[in-house]
Amino acid sequence: MIKLRPIKSDEKVAVAIPTRNRPSYLAVLLASLLHQTYTNFMIVINDQSDSPVERDDTLADLFALAKNTGPEIKIIRTEGGWKRHQQAMEAVPEPIEFILRIDDDVLPNAGFLEHMLKPFHYFPDRPLAAVGGCNPEPKMKPLNLDVNLADGSWMSTFEDPTWRLQGHHYYNDPEVLEVESINGCAICYRRGAVVDAGGWAVEGYSDHAFREESDLCARLVEKNYTLMVTTEALAWHLLAPGGGAREFIKTPRGNFLISDMSCIEADNRLFRERMKAILEKRDPAAGEPRRYKISALEKNVCKGSPLRTLKGRALKAIESGVLRKFRGLYWYFTK
Repeated sequence: MIKLRPIKSDEKVAVAIPTRNRPSYLAVLLASLLHQTYTNFMIVINDQSDSPVERDDTLADLFALAKNTGPEIKIIRTEGGWKRHQQAMEAVPEPIEFILRIDDDVLPNAGFLEHMLKPFHYFPDRPLAAVGGCNPEPKMKPLNLDVNLADGSWMSTFEDPTWRLQGHHYYNDPEVLEVESINGCAICYRRGAVVDAGGWAVEGYSDHAFREESDLCARLVEKNYTLMVTTEALAWHLLAPGGGAREFIKTPRGNFLISDMSCIEADNRLFRERMKAILEKRDPAAGEPRRYKISALEKNVCKGSPLRTLKGRALKAIESGVLRKFRGLYWYFTK
């Protein structure tokens, strides 16, 4: 692990966007970036579309607007395969240390960048390598964080990177959580830590990139870096049905993946093999993750608490009991 410098108050950030054949979603993302409360950033678009993004009228207008009023935009093109992620990140100018990698079908709120950078300021002496936010689908409503953390399967762990905490929900509770893996559609990384952990991508993953981000998070944890999630940073995951690396069907009951699963299963097998090798060398005495209230962090109080609280467990037990009772009544009146 290398020594990481503290983040500057006016730190310049790069926003790296991979995109492929979905210009309307990219336009929504760009429009939201042009209205961020944090303005010291540049944009790097890794375009793998069949027709260059500059040929789309809406995007051309947004590029012109950014040139006159907003951030610098740099467009590169890479071939498919695992190397594209590495090449896209290497296209970010060398002095920039903080890189937000965000999917083209994500809609961040106006304060997203500002909120994503806050944990780096809150914990200047921690080896914090990456921060994620919450990425709910549009139909979701806020949940109680205490109740959901009472379910141990809600947290994403080193060897079992689940999307439950970040990927489909958001919360009323403004907190920062220590995690072992971060949902891949919007993560702010430190370049130095990523390079120290072996780079942005490793050979073997398919174009679906099903576990590339989980792999990178695992390599960072293996190097004793810290990962965090802030519930204050909110970016809606719109889940474009076409384009990109995966295909979905959008229905009233949710979005269903219809891509060829063989590549995804191959990515998952590769990830499991790599995790087995890493786990054999991992220190079993690693401390339990903790959570921090942002209201306390704003007052420079960095005393954390366990992820699972007595209040959360009690509320979870009450919720489970009510659900069981409702199911019983439903069965009784419909039998």
